[in-house]
Amino acid sequence: MALAKILAVVTLVSLTLGAGLQVDRDHLRAILKNIGLLGRALLANFVIVPLLGVLIAKVFRLPGPIATGFLLMAIAPGVPFVLAQVRKRGGSLGFAVALAFFLPLLSIVTVPITADLVLPTAAKAQLPMARFVMTLVLFQLVPLLVGIIAGGTWPTAAAKLARWLQIVFFATAILLVVSLMPTIARDVGIIFGSGGMWAAFCLVILSLGSGWLLAGPRREDRRVLAIGTGLRNIGLGALIATSSFGRPEVAAMVIAYFLIQFIVVSIVGVYFTRTAEKAPA
Repeated sequence: MALAKILAVVTLVSLTLGAGLQVDRDHLRAILKNIGLLGRALLANFVIVPLLGVLIAKVFRLPGPIATGFLLMAIAPGVPFVLAQVRKRGGSLGFAVALAFFLPLLSIVTVPITADLVLPTAAKAQLPMARFVMTLVLFQLVPLLVGIIAGGTWPTAAAKLARWLQIVFFATAILLVVSLMPTIARDVGIIFGSGGMWAAFCLVILSLGSGWLLAGPRREDRRVLAIGTGLRNIGLGALIATSSFGRPEVAAMVIAYFLIQFIVVSIVGVYFTRTAEKAPA
């Protein structure tokens, strides 16, 4: 699990550093004028998806370690690489920039609180809160702030670095899946038999739907919030799973959730891309 932990750290840092590099202050100021849209986006990601996760875990009666991995993904919002493809999918770039900034920033506060509220009791006992918060600060908050400062100071270099960081993110995410594949293969029967995969599929679909419905009438906002809510933070989920829990089923469930969300959101993204010309300019 040591290699998996290192890969999870690199995945999370590349994700949040890349998000910071792409933050545009003009876009942030513009979206702050639409507090209603931003508030609904935060409601979808920080409240509705975790609540749906708790309900689905109870409906499927997920066992402790499987429920822990499943809920880690439910409470971890923010995959900022939606920025890279938002335009060709007919989405709003300014709104995507705002999500790339606010979701990882606010999750520093919300994730520890939500974890304490929704994780199984046995899981909370294995999660030292002080170390958990320190992990979020070091590997999520600091890279995000460094990226914002660097992006504002050296915009041309930041744009090039952001593209490389996306490559690093995808490469380390793939390596993370490969490194945990023996664990996944060993525990796939447990995950599937417990209903974990169906639970993940249901939550991804409901997350996409929640984002779409809460974004309001503008199609370009709906596309961004649907994808932004449907994608959960694999870097954060994997880092917590590999560093704080001894049961391998927790990390296996996190990776299984990641693979399911990747497939579902990719299919939705293809549909958005093909219908992008019909979206408002």
